[in-house]
Amino acid sequence: MKKVFSTAHITLLCIGLWLWSLACSSTEQSPPEAHSQYTIATDNYVVLAEKALTYQADFDWESWGNMLADDVHYLPLDSTSPFVGKKAVLTYWRNHRTQRQILSLRLSECTHIPLQLNRPSYAQGPQGVYVYTICRSEQRLQTGQNQIRHWVIHTHFNDQKLIDRLSIYTNQVL
Repeated sequence: MKKVFSTAHITLLCIGLWLWSLACSSTEQSPPEAHSQYTIATDNYVVLAEKALTYQADFDWESWGNMLADDVHYLPLDSTSPFVGKKAVLTYWRNHRTQRQILSLRLSECTHIPLQLNRPSYAQGPQGVYVYTICRSEQRLQTGQNQIRHWVIHTHFNDQKLIDRLSIYTNQVL
C-alpha cells in the first residue's frame, strides 16, 4: 500500500492546526488580558511579512535587507547555529541562491497568522510580534528541474517593525 502522508506532512498539518486553533480560539473581540500569553497581532505585520517574502522571491536583497534589524538572527534548516547580523544573513541568502543554482522562486498559497507573544517563551523566543506563514515554494533550478516544497516561516518583528528573528522550515511536496 502506498504511503499517502509523510511524517513531514503530518508535522506541518499539526503545526498548522495548532496555529489555527490559537488564531480562532475565540470569535469575540475582547481586550487582551495581562495573563494571556498570546493575542492576535494587527494585519500590518502580515503586510510586512508578505513584503519581505516578495523581496526574497524576487532576490531583491537590498530591499529585503532594509527590512532586517542589524542584529537579526536567522536559523537555516541545515544548521543548529544561527547566522547573526544583517551582513551574515544577506551573505548566506546570496550564496544559497548560487550554491543551489536557483533561477527563480515563486511563493503561493500563503497563509499568515500574526501573533503577539505577551511574555518571553523558551520555545518561542522573545515577546513581541510573530508572523507564522505556511506557503508553497516552487524553485526553478539551472538544471531545468523544479523543486516544490512547503515552507513554514517564523518571522519576529522588533519594536521598530524590523525583522530580528527568522527561521524557515521546508519539506518536499510528494
